[in-house]
Amino acid sequence: MNLKNCVTVFSRLNGCLFKGYLCNLQQSAFIVLKRHFTDWHTVGALCLERKPIITQPLIPLEQKYLQYLQKLEVEKSYLSDHEKRHIEDLKITDKLKKGDVEDMDVVSKQTAQDFEDFWLEELNKYKPNSRQTEADKTNDRHSLQRRLDSSLVLVIKQKLGNDYRWILPQAVHQTGETLRQTVEQVLHNICVDPVKVQFMGNAPVGYYKYKYPKAARANGICGAKVFFFKAQLLEKNPKSLNINLSDSLSDAIWLTHSELNEVLQSGYGKTVQSFLFPDTLDIDVSHSLDDSSLEDNEIILKTSVSN
Repeated sequence: MNLKNCVTVFSRLNGCLFKGYLCNLQQSAFIVLKRHFTDWHTVGALCLERKPIITQPLIPLEQKYLQYLQKLEVEKSYLSDHEKRHIEDLKITDKLKKGDVEDMDVVSKQTAQDFEDFWLEELNKYKPNSRQTEADKTNDRHSLQRRLDSSLVLVIKQKLGNDYRWILPQAVHQTGETLRQTVEQVLHNICVDPVKVQFMGNAPVGYYKYKYPKAARANGICGAKVFFFKAQLLEKNPKSLNINLSDSLSDAIWLTHSELNEVLQSGYGKTVQSFLFPDTLDIDVSHSLDDSSLEDNEIILKTSVSN
């Protein structure tokens, strides 16, 4: 019996035995074929961050508020021991002018002003390090010693098909391991030396799906479903990481959150930005914050507390 006769017999049986159910051999074969060519890789990606080492400079609003708090603290605080000691020294000086001091040991001791001058001199000897490093001056994105006041994210240039693309380090999930174990293996493969990191939980923080280039669609796999995991670098003041470069991994750089948009593709970059905090917070102040408005807010605060 040839194929045509088999299809005819099956169609008649389908009409008699399976009324109300659609069962087409050609359609079924098409569905199986379609499923075969729409398989996806499950991929684990690593978002490795180096957190800020120094604080960011104060914005004008923060500077003005800090000055107000310092002024308020001086006006409403009690005298410190050093200030009380300075007042006592002034009283002794007045007595010396009048000749009323008999105990010269009290006069010969170090005064509060001498103590203050000594430590001011020591303070002037101290020179803090510059906020700008050599890596900042040369814009060395391979170094971890740049942009110390911002978070940096590790981005690699990996071969996908015939082209190289900037992405986060990733690997295809293997049977028998969890997604986190997949991501841990990614870190182990790209770093030559052991690295101290802390993973932020066992669950992914983001998801993205993309199709492979036609040259890379082998064995019916048309793309990847990427699950992102966050981790923080725990190395103390690291200068760089020894990245294992190869034919499939040509480069690795450290970028701030805002710089990621320069190299990552639009959709991929938006997904990564969705689970990252911005480098700086843009604060829009509609009116100037003067001393009178701060004092009015203080009065309102005291009234609400007393009530």
